[in-house]
Amino acid sequence: MGKLKEITLDEFIEDVKAREALIKEDPIVRLMLVGTSMEIIKAAESGKVTILTDYDADGVCSAYIMEKTIKSVNPDCDVKVICNDRRNGYGLSPDVKGDGVSRYIICDMGSNQLPIARERLGEDVIIVDHHLIENDDIRKAFASVTTTDHSNCLCNPHALYEDDSKNAQYCATGLSYRIYQETKNICKEQGKTFLTNEKQDNTVAVMACIGTAADMVDVMDLNSYNRQILKEGIKKIDNADRNNLDFIIGYVLAQNGIGERTTARQVAFNVGAYFNSASRMCVIMNDNGAQRLYNALTGDPNSFATYREFEYLQKMNDLRKERISELVNEEEYKKFVYEQRFGKDKDNNIAIYQLPDDVPAAFAGLIAGKLTEATDKAIICLTYNTEKGCYIGSGRNSVNNKTSLIEFLDYALSRDNELFDGKNVHVGDKLDIKYGGHEEALGISSLNNIARFKSLIYSCMDKMESKDISEKTVLRITPSELNDPETLNKILQVEPIGTGLQIPPVIITGEEYGRDKYFVKNRDDWKRINVRIDGTSLFVSDWAYSPLAYPLSGKNNNEIVFLAEIGISDFKGLHIELSSKFDRLFYKERLKEIELEQQKLADKDLMNERAG
Repeated sequence: MGKLKEITLDEFIEDVKAREALIKEDPIVRLMLVGTSMEIIKAAESGKVTILTDYDADGVCSAYIMEKTIKSVNPDCDVKVICNDRRNGYGLSPDVKGDGVSRYIICDMGSNQLPIARERLGEDVIIVDHHLIENDDIRKAFASVTTTDHSNCLCNPHALYEDDSKNAQYCATGLSYRIYQETKNICKEQGKTFLTNEKQDNTVAVMACIGTAADMVDVMDLNSYNRQILKEGIKKIDNADRNNLDFIIGYVLAQNGIGERTTARQVAFNVGAYFNSASRMCVIMNDNGAQRLYNALTGDPNSFATYREFEYLQKMNDLRKERISELVNEEEYKKFVYEQRFGKDKDNNIAIYQLPDDVPAAFAGLIAGKLTEATDKAIICLTYNTEKGCYIGSGRNSVNNKTSLIEFLDYALSRDNELFDGKNVHVGDKLDIKYGGHEEALGISSLNNIARFKSLIYSCMDKMESKDISEKTVLRITPSELNDPETLNKILQVEPIGTGLQIPPVIITGEEYGRDKYFVKNRDDWKRINVRIDGTSLFVSDWAYSPLAYPLSGKNNNEIVFLAEIGISDFKGLHIELSSKFDRLFYKERLKEIELEQQKLADKDLMNERAG
């Protein structure tokens, strides 16, 4: 394919090393972290601290690290951790109220609720958060980090520059870990207590790795130490034993399939997913799952009750997987995927999917992610919540879209009045929506009118722009190299891989074998295919079927051309794993090639006919 950029694995590795050498935390970010660390020390010395934290893995891990930080400064400090109950939605509860004694710390939420946080919890409330700030006055309050005494209660690097690409892309866990490190340094410099040991430092590093991996931050962000946090944590995991890592955390890692060689993907999709599952299942559990998880993680390692709790949480995780499997196997889901891939909506870059009523809101994000991967477009997934009397849900964006999801939605809603006013819209049909989150992943806490919302989104469809095929890079590698153990070793050199750092996909062109060619229409039901290229056999999992992978000319029904991602699997030994990927940019270019080939054949037939 002519327009695609090509790069060798060696070139890719050199590029990663060059980019890694440029990583440097902004001095202003460090000033913010140091100022917050000084406030954390004051809070610990006050003797009573309450930590309010979000319900996901990032919230749980950041609170865990924050509690360790406070206890290291003052072991006698009375610390209480309250995890947000997902059943009540994201952010501070409207009923939040201070006790008049505690110093309050808010992790992974609260930035956009600064006024109410200060009103209810005190002017000295500490907020450690990474969500985008919507209000300019609040952003300015967070950005004021250069006070005379360097103290700073507000820590959110997204406030520092209006161009967010210049801001450190830490998650709350990463910020908490950096505060742990800076607090340790400040105490040493000032001759103050900071009680820690190798086991605690290792455990905090591992928790920082789990929260960072689970929150899908940019692993190659040049303005933060995300990459180092992941590398350090993975190294601690790989070298862990009962003497140098908290036993409970080690137990959780083992229970979630972490073996002798760890990757960032395993940490995110095994451990991170397990952490997130606790709150996602809170509606089914009829309990605050995040709180139960946190209590278990900080429980008595010698108590049988602690491990019974983990057994229960694991059952909830298994049930979550079953429920998701049921949702993605519904006929409505399959029909939607087909229409978005090959039907009338195939050229749209964004789509809305409606789940059955009263599906737990937390599942909407998981389904949106799966649909984004399956259709290679932005997906907003909604479900009607009977209790709240409105729609709720989540959105995820495709990496092949140029426009960010939050940018698109902001634009669409700004156009709402212009598009719909003057058309005799009933008062009850007025669009009322509350949403927030990150640029490429957002949550919708309430929406009153899904029909009008769909109309608005589809009327602005052209503003969700996709990237050009020339912006896509593929790996130039031979089939034999993909089976070479040395290639595996090279790929391990660029770990951790994740958001912002993916090994370029590879174009597979060869002959499919082992399956009857007459069952092409049912290929979507297969999860693995075998391809032979120049005598080399490759196995490809998670087959993302597209008819464009096969020639339309009828020359060779076994010939196949598709895009595959390269990953690392530890199933029955560490090895390279190829996974097929549905990529609309790739198949759009592939269609042009097929049409050109067909035209050449038609021209040739015409010439032969005339010559005859």
